[in-house]
Amino acid sequence: MVLGIVLSVLCGVFFYCQAVITGFGRKRWTVAGIVFGPLIWPMFNMKKRMLLNRLFGFEQLVFRA
Repeated sequence: MVLGIVLSVLCGVFFYCQAVITGFGRKRWTVAGIVFGPLIWPMFNMKKRMLLNRLFGFEQLVFRA
């Protein structure tokens, strides 16, 4: 039980930091991280990819430096 609570809090902190870095809603992703834990990671990545596609288009390549 304690492990589940600790995992939820850690996931909430992790998604808070990731939301701040990418510019998403902090409260929304923090609560989602606390409630769903690491299961929310694919949805977060898809949201990030959709934002990049909207900004740069589907035909562009985006490289990380």
